[in-house]
Amino acid sequence: MALHFGKSGEYQKKKVVGQLRRTQLVTTFGSGAIVDMPEYSVIIAASNYWKDGSPVLHEPNLEKLLKVSHFKQPYVSDNGEGEYSPDIPAFRFPIMHFCPECGRLMPYWGFGDETGRVCTKCRKNIVPSRFIAACINGHLEDFPYRWWVHNGDFSECPADDKNDKLKISFSDETGGLESIVITCTACGKSRSMAGSMGKDALRGYRCRGKRPWIGLKATHNDPTVCTAPLRGLQRGASNVYFSQTASALTIPPWSSKLNQEIELNWDRLSSVLDARPSQESLNLVIQVMFHDLLQLGTYDVEDILREIKKRKNMDTDEEYTKQNLYEDEYQVFCLGNYEQPDDFQFRIESTDVPDILFDYIEDIIMVKRLREVLALRGFRRISPEKPENDDDRFSGYNLEGDCVPLSETPLNWYPGIEMLGEGIFIRLKEDTLSVWEKQNAEYYEPMRKRLEASNVECENFSPRYVLLHTLSHLLIRQLSVECGYSGASIKERIYSTYPCSSHKMAGILLYTSSSDSDGSLGGLVRNALPDTFEMIFRNLLQEASWCSSDPICIESKAQGYDSLNYAACHACTLLPETSCEMRNCLLDRGAVVGSISNRNRGYFGAMFD
Repeated sequence: MALHFGKSGEYQKKKVVGQLRRTQLVTTFGSGAIVDMPEYSVIIAASNYWKDGSPVLHEPNLEKLLKVSHFKQPYVSDNGEGEYSPDIPAFRFPIMHFCPECGRLMPYWGFGDETGRVCTKCRKNIVPSRFIAACINGHLEDFPYRWWVHNGDFSECPADDKNDKLKISFSDETGGLESIVITCTACGKSRSMAGSMGKDALRGYRCRGKRPWIGLKATHNDPTVCTAPLRGLQRGASNVYFSQTASALTIPPWSSKLNQEIELNWDRLSSVLDARPSQESLNLVIQVMFHDLLQLGTYDVEDILREIKKRKNMDTDEEYTKQNLYEDEYQVFCLGNYEQPDDFQFRIESTDVPDILFDYIEDIIMVKRLREVLALRGFRRISPEKPENDDDRFSGYNLEGDCVPLSETPLNWYPGIEMLGEGIFIRLKEDTLSVWEKQNAEYYEPMRKRLEASNVECENFSPRYVLLHTLSHLLIRQLSVECGYSGASIKERIYSTYPCSSHKMAGILLYTSSSDSDGSLGGLVRNALPDTFEMIFRNLLQEASWCSSDPICIESKAQGYDSLNYAACHACTLLPETSCEMRNCLLDRGAVVGSISNRNRGYFGAMFD
């Protein structure tokens, strides 16, 4: 994925500066993220700068959930010559650079080189500033070095308000921030960077609402007055950018060949339907538009009309939530078997449950084929969770939504990617689970109370969720040993009953997906076969029954982020956060295997007798 400098009055327009994968532009390095390229440090531009021609994706349920009309895949450049092509724009950021030879610290255009890369005095390549400043509302700017050196008091400094009199020096005595010293050559004041990353380090320096991913001019600043305190951060710190994504699986009927054809022609169909044609005219349009599909004889005009009307009726004001999405997916998996000749995006097959698990597990489903659409809907800074206005840690939070939007003005689409893969779906026995859940309801009340006081969101929290979530983690860790996939490449989807819902859910989906057209080779699916799964599950229980941090781990009721875990640590349960849908929270190994003194507290505890 090629990047180029976008519109901001810079001289380096249409210059290819690097490459990224499609998946990175929807996850790690989406709009608003800082990326280090071989020659430049850049920030990915807002999605409204994306050029026309990007491939369009459709996923009806996800479109309903996010209230958009479609998704756009990042454009792939066809040329490999470094020439400009209409792909993903970026702006140069941070602006402040320094020369490693003479130590001058100033905006990159101040070094006098037309390319913006060389110090004309020393003939050395200049280096992007290591430090930036951000706030909880998503604003981002260069670290205020001049303000920091003078501690906000410029009365004794003869220099103007430009950053052209600063110098940076490094000491080899320590590797900490105290070894980095900023000096004002105009007045001689100096100050190390020690303490610059503290919560109150920039107290007194007001956030100016800068949004460099939208543009570097003052007109691109946020017009809303920001009262949130700025935090000093290092350019590559993990809390500079937290992508906020949403995904959906393409399930019947949307996965069928018919609906794929409707999806490809939906823009033209929408225009025809908006014109309110007669039935005769509409039939004629369908015969022409779907001629090849009708020739196969699998569908007739009435079938196509029925699916078109179903798709059209989705464009209603009825609220569609994450709960609706998960319940729809869960119902399809509960079918057990689904393999249609014209459906290349969703195939499942039921397999036998091993005898030793018959009392605990209702179904084991081989998900031979699935399609996942992942969309980037925004991002956050400083905190991965949505801050609350009454939280003292995040004073000044004033975003209307739950994350920073990707563009200056709302668009009817989000960046998205299509991934194909395979997986295993496991459904627990509702009767057995209900009994276990009632017995442990009180035990998980402290976790519930901490969750309510936290910024972590889990609408369907219950002891059932903790069990399902923990079992999912333990299975992923064991499967990564057995099937060859890394733990980071296997993802989870937890289907747990929502409060006040009549739809009982007790399932987990473990799957792997790739943007590659081949998706997967079946290495995960075959582990669902009875003999293999029994072996894996026996090994899982053995591994989960003891942790190297026991007895401290198994007896804990307050671990992890905001103390939202019980018995769960890196040695036994936690996963790479790319695999977990709940940021490694709401876990308890004891829910699966019980405690050392009471194995019966675990759902599978009786298997140790």
